[in-house]
Amino acid sequence: MDALLFAKAAREEKDAMLETYLADTDSVAGEQIAKLKAAGASDELLREVFNSVLTDCFYNILLGIDGQMPIGSLGERSYRLLAPDSTVIANASGTLAEAAYEAFYGEEG
Repeated sequence: MDALLFAKAAREEKDAMLETYLADTDSVAGEQIAKLKAAGASDELLREVFNSVLTDCFYNILLGIDGQMPIGSLGERSYRLLAPDSTVIANASGTLAEAAYEAFYGEEG
């Protein structure tokens, strides 16, 4: 596993969460989305809003892991993230940040 594979897995998780939130009315988020629909919000608008929020959240956390931005009150610091085979995924080199950009905003994003 490398940084791009890790970032793409994060993107897949974000996409799965989005679909779950929009389809599952049994969850708290699903109930709130149902209320927004009942108030007149379109499916398209809700998808755009939740996609944007989840994308920002996942992308910013990946940047934070790579030391490119702060995570909460921790400030900007780098973390060393290794794959099970000891491949470096993040170590403040910017590799994870670049991979995150590709996964979330690149041609496939």
